Amino acid sequence: MSSGYAQLANIVEETIGSEVNRELWDVTSLKKALAEDKDNSVKKYRVVFAEGRGCNWDMEKTFNVKKRIPVEDVKTWAKKNLLAKRG
Repeated sequence: MSSGYAQLANIVEETIGSEVNRELWDVTSLKKALAEDKDNSVKKYRVVFAEGRGCNWDMEKTFNVKKRIPVEDVKTWAKKNLLAKRG
């Protein structure tokens, strides 16, 4: 698992107080799945991030900044949304 996805799993576990299921997907398998479903955007992102390329952009040009929509980090979002769902 890439360190970014491992960090995400760690945040979820910390927030909900229990372990999550982790599966290691190698780049070869992800590329094969994408080749079988070329228009699937989620599968495209999986390959890009698994290869360590990721993506980035100028924050000032993002939709959220242009529309003055606040964003939050993953940990803040998880605390608000995952805990609320657990009731």
